[in-house]
Amino acid sequence: MSRIISVINQKGGVGKTTIAFNLAKGLSNKGFKVLILDNDPQGNLTCSLLEDPRKMKADIIDFYQNNFSKVKPERIDENLDFIGANIHLSKVSDGRLDEAYFLQEGLEIFDSIYDYIIIDCNPSLGFLNMSALIPTDHVLIPIKPAPFAVIGLHDLFDTINRIKKRINKKLNILGIILNDVNGRKTIIEEEVEDVLRNDYPDLVFKSVIPHSVSMVESPTQQKSIMEYNPKSKQAFHFIIFLEELIGRL
Repeated sequence: MSRIISVINQKGGVGKTTIAFNLAKGLSNKGFKVLILDNDPQGNLTCSLLEDPRKMKADIIDFYQNNFSKVKPERIDENLDFIGANIHLSKVSDGRLDEAYFLQEGLEIFDSIYDYIIIDCNPSLGFLNMSALIPTDHVLIPIKPAPFAVIGLHDLFDTINRIKKRINKKLNILGIILNDVNGRKTIIEEEVEDVLRNDYPDLVFKSVIPHSVSMVESPTQQKSIMEYNPKSKQAFHFIIFLEELIGRL
């Protein structure tokens, strides 16, 4: 049975796609069978995994249009498959309530094939993210230690709790990962991290992902940070985070 992880935060610019991309690559390199889905009309994950996104072979929109048989995940690496997205996904951003279950029903087809299914979510709390949370087991929340980061968490937690109470009893928060953290933290960054660790001591990962140009560059080369710059501080810290995440699972 697959474990489904949604990487989600309604705030943009926190590194959701970078974390999801590296997480999928890291788990697959450890020998786990991984399927990663782009659930964002911006298609940033799709651009990170394909040299030419226009040649995408598997489209998540087929799930939302109840065309499950058309979805054939695209092979990226030996243990990593992919279902992409593009701007056409925005057509279903205001779907009917029953359509919110289509993603769950579509993913049931692959339940026995993969160890992990990772969903890269869009920066909102709308229909697409609700659809992602319905089949999800674990929510991973990337946060950049910046002003207003904590405020948005309350709305996200409310959404998660409502879906857990009414729809998906198994839904849980795997943790909060501090991403894009400067080596020399500003006073605001230190205050935000302190607030998060004090308010959510069991949720915030001990490891953090440092800021670096390499983390931004690596997806443009379709490589994880561990492949692109394996001796970097960022690769080292991401490996530590990956081990901590596996430990929590």
